[in-house]
Amino acid sequence: MLTIKTIGQVLKEKRTSLGLDLSEAEQLTQVQKLYIVALETDDYKALPGDFYIKAYLKQYAEKLGLNADRIIQSYDEGKGITVEDKEDILENYHFVKPSERVEPEEEVPKTWRHYVPIISLSAAALLIVVGVFAAVIMNKPETPDLITNDYSYSKSEVSTSKSKSSTSSTKPSESSTQASSSKPEPTIAISGSSSAMIATISNISDPIKVDFSVAAGRTIWVGMTNSNVPATGQTLSDAANSLSALVTTGAENSVITLGSVQGLTITVNGKALDLSSLTTTGPNKITLQINRTTSNSAAQ
Repeated sequence: MLTIKTIGQVLKEKRTSLGLDLSEAEQLTQVQKLYIVALETDDYKALPGDFYIKAYLKQYAEKLGLNADRIIQSYDEGKGITVEDKEDILENYHFVKPSERVEPEEEVPKTWRHYVPIISLSAAALLIVVGVFAAVIMNKPETPDLITNDYSYSKSEVSTSKSKSSTSSTKPSESSTQASSSKPEPTIAISGSSSAMIATISNISDPIKVDFSVAAGRTIWVGMTNSNVPATGQTLSDAANSLSALVTTGAENSVITLGSVQGLTITVNGKALDLSSLTTTGPNKITLQINRTTSNSAAQ
């Protein structure tokens, strides 16, 4: 029987027939999970633009073994896809007659003999605990008496100890002042590869500014959570080739989503991010893990 289905229905039915969940489909197709959900629900407004919609449809369809050209044509024409819908046939159904049913065996009531081993083990364990406790009490050493009359202090010793304590008390304050005056430089540690990267930023304080700039002739879509960048993201091109974003004060992380990294430069408070580990041409994700400095950590 022939039926007309949307592109999203065809993609989702193919994924489920392959036994893939969303996370497994993301690893197979290199398309982010949030974009997979948008494609399977025909929610094209959630994607960056027409160029990326077609790119994701083609990449997703090919990885699932579908006809990508047919799906792109259906998207361009704004029509559904005619597919053959197979009827479900219950081949493994088997009716069991009442006479053939096997009733579960009745549980035999347990007698007191069944609990004898358990009771014996519990009693033995209790005797061991009592014996150990008694041995500890009997062998406890006596507390020696302290004779306070054997201690005497002269006025000179007391005054000397006071002067030493006052001198030592000034040293930590001086060292803390020196420590607070020298603030450590921010550091960035990079991990991950392919299409996902984690940048752990330490010794940094608010405000945290992330600058994006794109080379001439390049067009790149940028999205960023926990920041002042719009939820729909922003496209960088020759008309507007730079973007300055501020991370939300107090946020511990921020996820940057990029349509591409070719010709893109990113700096965090003036420090450049090394993007060489991102090697895929499709969408890329950078997670900023933020470890801020505090007055207490600076003093230590």
